Amino acid sequence: MKPRPYGLVLAGGGAKGAYQIGSWKAMREIGVEISTVAGVSIGSINGALIAAGDYEKAVTLWRSASVVKGVNITGELKEPDNLFSRKNFSVLLREIIRNGGIDASPTQQMLSQYLDEDGVRNSNIRLAIVTFLLSELTPREMKIEDIPEGKLVEYLLASSHYPGVSKIGPEGERYIDGGVYDNAPVSLMRKLGHNRMIIVDISSIKGVGHKQDISCSDIIYIRPYNIDELGAAFDFSDEMIEKRFEMGYMDTKKAFGLLAGRIYYFEPATADAFIEKYGPEAFDQLENLAIKVGLPRLKIYGEEEFLRELLPLYLTYREELEEKIKKKEQRFYRNIVKTNPKIISKIVSLKPKKSYALAEEILTSLPGD
Repeated sequence: MKPRPYGLVLAGGGAKGAYQIGSWKAMREIGVEISTVAGVSIGSINGALIAAGDYEKAVTLWRSASVVKGVNITGELKEPDNLFSRKNFSVLLREIIRNGGIDASPTQQMLSQYLDEDGVRNSNIRLAIVTFLLSELTPREMKIEDIPEGKLVEYLLASSHYPGVSKIGPEGERYIDGGVYDNAPVSLMRKLGHNRMIIVDISSIKGVGHKQDISCSDIIYIRPYNIDELGAAFDFSDEMIEKRFEMGYMDTKKAFGLLAGRIYYFEPATADAFIEKYGPEAFDQLENLAIKVGLPRLKIYGEEEFLRELLPLYLTYREELEEKIKKKEQRFYRNIVKTNPKIISKIVSLKPKKSYALAEEILTSLPGD
């Protein structure tokens, strides 16, 4: 029997939403069938792009997105790639006082250019979004058929409306970002009749009305190992956009079993061979040690490559750590000797536990070149 298609849940997170487009790329390659997408904030915009079905246009939109193209500001931003950076505070404050808010009408024009509303409405993928009606202090969960014709972009921006930004969203209504209510609308997807879901989560914020409604569900949960790697929500720098694309792509392949590893990325056969050769605990320690010493993550490693690239970083880390411990002990002992000389013999007999003992044993036993 053919499995039911998935409902796709897209969380909010501003510029971090590029991760979801990378995830979509992987899903397209894998052949994942999606029948419904429920999004909030940037997840609603990405959801509409996915429903429209034009991946290349979605990527072009994201790669052309920038703060300076998305808003009209008279002053010069000190950090133009990150709108709400502290360095831009004085410029933004003057703009809000002068005009009642930051004019984001260029964002609306850009979305209208890249998003085919008819394509969304006629799509086999059903769209639903979440926004919050500030004038009534109530959430609005809206299916595509609930949104007036010709107003899709306005309601997507209503779902994404950040305080201080003006001239976006439906006229005569005051909406704010739907993420304040539910930033990962799993419960909305359940209301739409889905218990087979893919959740692409890009934020630690869940919203005051969020319900982790996952009982008796078939769920694939896609989220970065460390959410901080996605950067700031308003960082639209080219480097971060590309990093988020790649991370979303690789994490999605990992979630579907096409890549392996808890922190890093390996072919499944490589990870299996690692575990068979060294054991699961050693493999876990190696990954933890690698992230601690700063081994780059966004790469698919072979076994020998991973160990060889980790080794010099580990040796440098060990030297620096030993030097720090030595200096710390010298200060410690000097203070102890002054107060209680008899305790020294007990302290030196204590042996600290090695949290990376197995990983260190593997690395130090590698044959030289």
